[in-house]
Amino acid sequence: MAVETVIVGEVRDETTGDPIPNVNIHFRGTKIGTTSDKSGAYALRVDMTAKSQLVFSAVGYYTQRYDIEPGVMSGLQVTMREKSAVLTEVVVAPHENPALGILRQVRAHRAEHDRTMHPEWTEKVEREQTLYISHIRKRHLRRALWRSLQTGMMAQDDSTYILPLYRETQSFRLSGREMIPANDQRTEALILSTTDYSALIGGEGNLNFYANSVSLMNQSFLSPLASNGNLYYRYYIDEWTTKDSLLAINFRTRNPFYATFNGQMLIDTATFALRAISAYVPAEVAVNYVNNLHVVQVLGKDDRLDKEHISVLLDVAIKTELNNKPFPTLLLTTSLTNPEASTMPEVEMPTQQRFDVNRIVAATDSLWTKLKATPVMRTASWVASIISTGYIPTGTAIDIGHIEEILQVNNDEGVHFGLPFRTNEKLCKWFSMEASVGYGIRDRSAKGMGRLSFDLPTPRKNILQLEYNNRYVWSEVDDFDRLLRENSMGWGFMDFTAYAFESIHRDSLYVNTRIRSQQIQLHWFADWSPNVETHAYARVGWLAGLPYQSLSGIVRLSWGERKYDGYFMRRYAYSSRYPVLFLGAEANHWEEGVFAHLRLMLTHHANLGMGGKLTYALQTGTLLGRIPHVMLAQMNANQGYAYDPYRFSFLHGGQMMADKYVTLQGEWNGMGILFNLIPGIRWMHMRELVEGKVAYTHLSAKNATETEYKSGSQWYTEVGVGIGNILRICDVYSIWSITPKVEWTMRFRIHLSL
Repeated sequence: MAVETVIVGEVRDETTGDPIPNVNIHFRGTKIGTTSDKSGAYALRVDMTAKSQLVFSAVGYYTQRYDIEPGVMSGLQVTMREKSAVLTEVVVAPHENPALGILRQVRAHRAEHDRTMHPEWTEKVEREQTLYISHIRKRHLRRALWRSLQTGMMAQDDSTYILPLYRETQSFRLSGREMIPANDQRTEALILSTTDYSALIGGEGNLNFYANSVSLMNQSFLSPLASNGNLYYRYYIDEWTTKDSLLAINFRTRNPFYATFNGQMLIDTATFALRAISAYVPAEVAVNYVNNLHVVQVLGKDDRLDKEHISVLLDVAIKTELNNKPFPTLLLTTSLTNPEASTMPEVEMPTQQRFDVNRIVAATDSLWTKLKATPVMRTASWVASIISTGYIPTGTAIDIGHIEEILQVNNDEGVHFGLPFRTNEKLCKWFSMEASVGYGIRDRSAKGMGRLSFDLPTPRKNILQLEYNNRYVWSEVDDFDRLLRENSMGWGFMDFTAYAFESIHRDSLYVNTRIRSQQIQLHWFADWSPNVETHAYARVGWLAGLPYQSLSGIVRLSWGERKYDGYFMRRYAYSSRYPVLFLGAEANHWEEGVFAHLRLMLTHHANLGMGGKLTYALQTGTLLGRIPHVMLAQMNANQGYAYDPYRFSFLHGGQMMADKYVTLQGEWNGMGILFNLIPGIRWMHMRELVEGKVAYTHLSAKNATETEYKSGSQWYTEVGVGIGNILRICDVYSIWSITPKVEWTMRFRIHLSL
């Protein structure tokens, strides 16, 4: 009969007495086992029928074996003797690629050499990021102004010019996966502000090829050292000769349309550690706007980062051959250097790059000054500012306000004309005043808004805003809906395509959900830590003629997310591996009493590596008390033909009203995982799209009126499939509703992404 057997204990180094983590512990001939933790401790419980041998094995140590009798309940202290530091034998099976055996050992030794798994290994590095505009054709530079700038701008064997746009240098401390910045950032910008460039170029660097995927340009590329690398890469060794125990292993992608690399890596055959890698992304890879992405990384004998260089061309137009491009290209370079690099010898890595970054001549201070004064750069800066902020600079301290206020077309007003303006940092860096006056042709009424913003003098971001609004609003839109689209520079609550086609509706059942709002609002935005920020609102006004007063607050929790702050604007890079959590509470007072609204929202832009990208938003909330109908929770309806990821495709305005609700909206983007397998089709770089949306709502009898809404519960479910990245700008969906009834429709949207 089987008898319970329990073995507990520790595993330590025989010489030093230090605990040994990650020791493999198993009964010989079985899959029953465990591993030791960071302190060397282990515990194993199993039912045994006969004596068996317990095996302890770890990389770099001699294997230990112990006979265990059934029914034993005792401790077993194990000491292991370290192997001599000699060239480890690599066992290669007959007819097996010898590179595969070495790579298996590299993966097995990952825990020893992967610096991101050792936060106690800290080092200081200097990062320099430079953004250039390149491939300016000679025939476009006939003016005397450009000819005077040729010195230092053109490489000897290149037919195009390169101009510097932005340069940033900063010190960082590397600790595990974290890059902790110092307070010595130095920036130079030719067009826009330094903040706008930071949002564009991101925080690349400190790449980890031991991981399964490498994140570059907000895209995951499969590492050649990934656990499943054999499925996507071919490996080979040119020669078995080694220098300083370094062996070169070449790798080539099996399918150049996948997000993979070609290149070479140097492996230390004595320790099975990665010492250097040179990798470039094939030209065929199905990633938009990224060309000639090249990485060189050198690691010291202590596994610290010695140096790293990343360069990439960002194509803003559809182009073919590199040397025959009709439009300029952005060139981004990122360099990390450890000033206290180890004794690792200099490594000469081969490069497959067609565009040699080493031929770029660094711009001088006089060139920067001269370029800033040119009319063409002033014009470029003006256009770029409109695109990045939504405001039109005038060259003075007062800009033309948000462009959406200038002209609108909608059902309520027909055509809306507005005159907006906003002050800028030329007037005051810590104060902003914004206002707009508009008039609707159809309703023949004037509207307006005004906002005063103060950036409080605190170490962290702290903004106080006082705002007055008298205009039409979407009744289903609230603070959470705006936070769902945090990076929107336009309408904040509606996709650009949906807004452009808002006046075109799919059938006569359309219900206009825009209502007139008049309110005074006090908004306080505060950063409490790098991961915690809050929004607090106090409002008084009228909604559809109904007077009300409200107090509300929202807490935003994120983990390791990059954020960029401009002039009273914030952008989120969605760079974190973790979701973002929102918690909110609101108390409202109206003519029949007080009611409250409690909410929770979870959003995530998840990068799945070779599995594509997943975006989802989970929301739930409950309203307590007697609620007026215009303040009930409404599910976001989409009455137009354009697709919106956060609006329900078959709902009409006011169709699902609730005082309790749960919604889940998600979309998977395959990034060509299937299309890349089809010859001919894969050259089109299309994406597989799958979307799904579910809403459950409940309306209590006390909040339902006999004439408009019925009490009870409702379900809504839709699913859809689509093709994305058509001509790099368009997504098309085929969507089915399952509940409350079966329907089918087509949707589209204009959508730019990698």
